[in-house]
Amino acid sequence: MNRKSILTLAIATVLVVMAAQPMMAYTLLSPRRTWPTTPVTVLVYNQGNNTISDSDGGVTAVVGAIRAWGIINSASSPAPAVRGAAPATIMLGDNGHICNGSCLAATLTGYYTGSTITDADVYTNTKTKLYSSREADGCSAEYDIDGIMTHEVGHVIGLGHSSVAGATMYPSVSACNTGPRSLEADDIAGKNDLY
Repeated sequence: MNRKSILTLAIATVLVVMAAQPMMAYTLLSPRRTWPTTPVTVLVYNQGNNTISDSDGGVTAVVGAIRAWGIINSASSPAPAVRGAAPATIMLGDNGHICNGSCLAATLTGYYTGSTITDADVYTNTKTKLYSSREADGCSAEYDIDGIMTHEVGHVIGLGHSSVAGATMYPSVSACNTGPRSLEADDIAGKNDLY
């Protein structure tokens, strides 16, 4: 084999090996920060969302869905979020005056000291039509609250957005898309980097 053939073979081998590796493009919040211990407690305020037609406005569905991260202790709560005071709380029926327009939900991630997260609360756009995994009638041009909140809890634990389409932490989702309910390799790599 001549030198040119060996170089071509080496380049082709490197490209094949690179293609076989999963693409990782997660980002972390900046500055990098984590909760001091796991599991992280994330509560769901028991005032559900009035566009979700299951028995409790999506509360039970979200309590279960956000456990996909594997480091979350979740439950419903009669207490609303208190900005800047733990525990992290999801508000399904309140936009917090921060989530309007095309925003589906927003997470306040600015509560930290040094590299330690002290609080992170999630607010939902109350004008967006949503549905949950517990609805009997399925989806009709609505957005999946299970997947949306699984994404938002990624921010709660310290992740930013991913550039990998299909990852839970990808920054956009289409109506009736349930993909973000389950974590992809990129999401898991980001979580493992932090915890």
